[in-house]
Amino acid sequence: MNEAGLMDAVGNSSLGADTAQVDRYIEGSYVDAWRQCVKVMPRNWFANFELAETQFTPLTPNLADGTGYIILPADFYLLSYFKMEGWKKPVYEAYIDNDKTSSIQTNEFTRGSVIRPVCTIGLEIYSMEARSALYYYSLPKGLKTHKIEKAFYVPVAEPILDKNSDFILELNDQILEPMAYLSAATVFTMFEKYDISNAIQARAIAMFPGLQSVRGTSVTTKQ
Repeated sequence: MNEAGLMDAVGNSSLGADTAQVDRYIEGSYVDAWRQCVKVMPRNWFANFELAETQFTPLTPNLADGTGYIILPADFYLLSYFKMEGWKKPVYEAYIDNDKTSSIQTNEFTRGSVIRPVCTIGLEIYSMEARSALYYYSLPKGLKTHKIEKAFYVPVAEPILDKNSDFILELNDQILEPMAYLSAATVFTMFEKYDISNAIQARAIAMFPGLQSVRGTSVTTKQ
């Protein structure tokens, strides 16, 4: 907010008696700004974790059908990259499972293939609880095994409120400035200073035009 030139006497008066708490308001707005950025910016600009088969995230293949799913980790937010052995190309997006996607992907004539693979996200029961699962479509029927060749995901952002000063954000430097403007815009919106908030958001969009598509929205679903 200082860089935006809005924390001078005018900016201070805009925030009133809560100016002393402005750092906490900005820290509290970090996750919202992160969500706006992660939907439109390159996924490799954010922290990426490997998505691998473990006892907590098992792979369950349907060998006869050429399909299967992997239980997703609890901190999963967005898919970055997913490729099964035998696929000609990876998948970079996973669709939320619904009537339309289910109708297409359960039909062997219309579902994804080794040339045009598809992933969707739905629910499975694992260890007596409902867990998010990534379904993959598809591989040739009757293979002896299904194996993930390589896969990565973006984990849910950790709130930075009350974090130590040595806490590492794990963000590409190109994200930091537009995210700072988005955080400042959120704070001014909280104080009903909409003109200032809109001006700051416009600066963020000028830095990364793709943010226009998520301006004023809350990005909370894994799509």
